[in-house]
Amino acid sequence: MSLYLQDHSGSEARSNLSDKYTERLFSIRSLPLRYLVIPKCGCTFVKNLFWRLEHGSVYPDQLRIHDADGKFERASDFGLTADAVRLEDFAFTVLRNPVERFYSLYADKVVGNGHKKFVPLRKTLLSKYGLNGSPSQIVQHQENCEILIDWIDCNLKSDCDIKKNPHWTPQSYRKNIMGAMNLKLLLVRDLNKHLPVLLGELVPNLTSIFAELEVNRSKKTVRMGEVLTVDLRKKINNVYREDRMLFQLTRDAWAKMDIGSNDTRVVPRFGDLI
Repeated sequence: MSLYLQDHSGSEARSNLSDKYTERLFSIRSLPLRYLVIPKCGCTFVKNLFWRLEHGSVYPDQLRIHDADGKFERASDFGLTADAVRLEDFAFTVLRNPVERFYSLYADKVVGNGHKKFVPLRKTLLSKYGLNGSPSQIVQHQENCEILIDWIDCNLKSDCDIKKNPHWTPQSYRKNIMGAMNLKLLLVRDLNKHLPVLLGELVPNLTSIFAELEVNRSKKTVRMGEVLTVDLRKKINNVYREDRMLFQLTRDAWAKMDIGSNDTRVVPRFGDLI
């Protein structure tokens, strides 16, 4: 399945898309930073970093930073077009291994405390598909994950039961935005390494700022490695096959780089990989 940017003909259509795309990029006034949020891909950490850089202090309740979304500027607020963002050095998004992202969704939004904000998802899985709401054994978590990935597959294909939600829609659903602005690509697992390369010359004291920020990790009663069998991983990667491809391309690009120089020019862009 292709990851290439879809074509939108006509200057008016391109202009409208440009405005729509730049509205999606979180920005701050003090620094030329642009960030495309993808849920379950380190967005709590990055938003808290943006808040700290803009205000000089951390957000009062860092795990609730999403409540402050309306207080963040967007790239469109500065009159930026997609073409203008393409020329910037610090416009990026963060990607994640789709298997890890799936398990984070399960641990947080399905059997963890996060389900309180995702009542329709959990209620649907409980009432219609036999989800175990209080799993205590590995096999019960495995059965739950089978139910969840099968349901996601159905939901992505046909909107079954409830509308699609950004927390489980593929990261690759944003590929047109990534491509239109040729965003730089970082990985969740290596944010502590990738962000200093991207922002090192812009924010020299980044490492000390990291120490002030909380990491929002889903509280998992059992480890992913214990629950996700080879077959389950294959099924997850099949449902999220474009995400898997994009993740691997990004991972391989970073692996080939010498990141010790902290040179933002070496950070891979979407257009470099596709």
